[in-house]
Amino acid sequence: MSISGNLRTMELSELLQWLSQGAKTGTLIIDNGQHNKRIYFEDGNIVASGSTQPSEQLGHFLVSHGYINEHELTKAIEMQEETGMLIGKILVTIGGISEEELRQLLVHKTEESIYDMFSWEEGEFRFVDNDRLTRGMIPLALDVAALTLQGMNRLDEWQRIKRVIPSGRAVPVLVGKIDDSGISMVERRILDQINDDRTIHEMALETHSNDFLVSRIVFRQHQKGRVKVVIPRGAELAAPIADTPQPEEQQETSSTELIVDAGHILGLADGFVSEGDFNSALRHMRAARSLEPDNRKVLDHYKECEEKIKQALVEDGLDLKSTPILERSVEELTSLKLSPEEGFLLTRIDGTSSIESLLKISPLERLEAELVFHKLMKGGHIKLQPTN
Repeated sequence: MSISGNLRTMELSELLQWLSQGAKTGTLIIDNGQHNKRIYFEDGNIVASGSTQPSEQLGHFLVSHGYINEHELTKAIEMQEETGMLIGKILVTIGGISEEELRQLLVHKTEESIYDMFSWEEGEFRFVDNDRLTRGMIPLALDVAALTLQGMNRLDEWQRIKRVIPSGRAVPVLVGKIDDSGISMVERRILDQINDDRTIHEMALETHSNDFLVSRIVFRQHQKGRVKVVIPRGAELAAPIADTPQPEEQQETSSTELIVDAGHILGLADGFVSEGDFNSALRHMRAARSLEPDNRKVLDHYKECEEKIKQALVEDGLDLKSTPILERSVEELTSLKLSPEEGFLLTRIDGTSSIESLLKISPLERLEAELVFHKLMKGGHIKLQPTN
């Protein structure tokens, strides 16, 4: 028996328990309009997970936890493209980590991905019976009851943290010395990012982490009186910083109750593509996909819009094989109001790496990162040097 619906009407905890108690085998797919996640079940147990959120993919997860660096991530991805092997298997093969370490990391990654969904207020879900993941899978066996309880505790913790750190735009400031005793390597890497100017979201990008992990570590230091949190004006009610602000007239159009059909929303996305407003197009595309995740026509239309955007970027001069070169000094760049995403990619430009190489280490979704490079190019912040 399959099931579909929205997290507004069936909470994630109820959904997971229903699948577990029914000893279900198959794939649970949940899409909140920005990210798509999959949880694989075997006889009611969770055996694996997948996510379109880059920071939750194994390579970025390994970087965030200090197992590999960005250069090693690039090499692992290149090897994956050549051999077809999964990154985890590659690292085990070359002796980077052991098989048991890989299993523990996959358990941790799966748990963190599911805990994150407990904070989703809505998201379309569907369960596909007997849809199994077999390719290269290291089987796990996570207890759903224990995971659900921890997920609810995580949600409560997140709500307490948000009273101090309401959004990714908050800026942590050191007011005391951090005591290194009892601090893990992951915590140390994140706390080293505090410079009294960097936001929570910027710290997350720099360490390939997510906002929750960074906020939790900063919050603990805040409780000890070693860090204070500065809230920029308007950040209390701000949307996640990764979202591109919408003009008022676009907000009115995209939020109106009259627009409930995915085809209609994708039609608006087509219009934004024609106008060159690619960020608005991408927002509408994601909304349509979330609204009708099982509709093949919608998914095909989504891919068509995606290809149109990529083609438009190419026609406008964005050659992914070219090498980006900074056109402004560091002093000039620091004086500009750049987004965290722009700042992350700018700091990775070294004059030798191509855009394609930089996309591989970016914790941003690929199309989103391409749009950032296009914006930097059009803004005169970078120039593109053809590859020999």
